[in-house]
Amino acid sequence: MSKFIVLEGIDGSGKSSVAEYLGGRFERVYITQEPSDSKPGILAQNIDDEETSPYLDLFLYLADRVEHTEDIRKRLDGGFDVICDRYWGSTAAYQSAHEEIDLKYAVDIQRPFVLEPSVTFLLDLDPEISLKRISSRQRKSKYERLDFLRKVRKNYIKIAEDHHWTIIDADQDIAQVKKEIREGLPD
Repeated sequence: MSKFIVLEGIDGSGKSSVAEYLGGRFERVYITQEPSDSKPGILAQNIDDEETSPYLDLFLYLADRVEHTEDIRKRLDGGFDVICDRYWGSTAAYQSAHEEIDLKYAVDIQRPFVLEPSVTFLLDLDPEISLKRISSRQRKSKYERLDFLRKVRKNYIKIAEDHHWTIIDADQDIAQVKKEIREGLPD
């Protein structure tokens, strides 16, 4: 049976490195990420205006989720194992870090449009370390602010506890992170 593995966490937590590592462990694998390259996903990526309503962001990510989930479903049905760098948890954690949007609302509104992953790993990282790791990026997003990322991390921890995700300390050596993820993979 195909596996659907989700990696969640703030930027710089190692999701992309782990996704690449895991990709080499499966025979037929599809690695994807959110926002995806669907039309709503591209819109969500390109709206980086501080003045944009958090609800606009939430609904663009939700529209991307609808498209992306269909793509994931097709891949799983086709016998692929799917590794996803961010999924519904990111939308909930980030968008509810805005005061206008409640965490429960951000989780619940997505329920009809998600597949249940085989396993979700939260690569937990202190936001100060995150910002140091991504400091060389040319383009910064509106989300890459310490106070905002602290709220995102708090939301991620709450979601992970409520939904029984596996929490991995992403400040460890990457070899240890990979080992813990490998040990946490379903059979």
